Amino acid sequence: MKESKMDTGKNDSRPSSRLKILFADDELSLQELMSIELPRMGHEVTVCPDGPTAVAALERNTYDCIIVDLDMPGMSGIQVIGKCKELAPDTDAVVLTGKATFETARDALRYGAFDYLTKPCKLIDLKTLLGRVGQKREWVNKCKALKHQLDRVQGKTELVGDSPSMARVKKLIEKVAPTSSTVLILGETGTGKELVARAVHQHSLRREAPFVAVNCGALPEALIESEL
Repeated sequence: MKESKMDTGKNDSRPSSRLKILFADDELSLQELMSIELPRMGHEVTVCPDGPTAVAALERNTYDCIIVDLDMPGMSGIQVIGKCKELAPDTDAVVLTGKATFETARDALRYGAFDYLTKPCKLIDLKTLLGRVGQKREWVNKCKALKHQLDRVQGKTELVGDSPSMARVKKLIEKVAPTSSTVLILGETGTGKELVARAVHQHSLRREAPFVAVNCGALPEALIESEL
């Protein structure tokens, strides 16, 4: 049995978010250690001995976080992360490696890793890192919930109607929305200019960014420029 490359120093008792974790490493001692310590930290863990086994687990289940050794037989940790990002883009990845070099960190982050730990590492460092992963996921979930609530408050913004004039409007929206051009929407009060603007936004490349409507008619002329 290989000597464990994990420092089992004093563990921190502070609570952290419960995560569903996939741990992949070819060292038997680390597999046994993580199968014990990660549940003690409050997490659910699936332990795999190599890359292909980890990918098979990813194809069957979803995980909040994967922790993978950089060097494993059959498939590297980077390859596992790449496959994970294809199957579940929202899953966070942590690289565990004995090669503490700038290139290692750069490659791990380039391929989508949240962070990396070098062997040997302390359990308290692993717990702190997983706490950061949990905090990030909480914020992401809160943002998604707020966006859902905002969509409900704003209501549906789909344009209704199938007249020739409305068909032309929809066609123009589809044409200009994917571009970065400035769009000027003209029309009398109550004809739905803001609704068209929201439709352009929702079909644009910036659809995930906020949409802010400004009522210029309610602003003094001298303040419009600074407000925009």
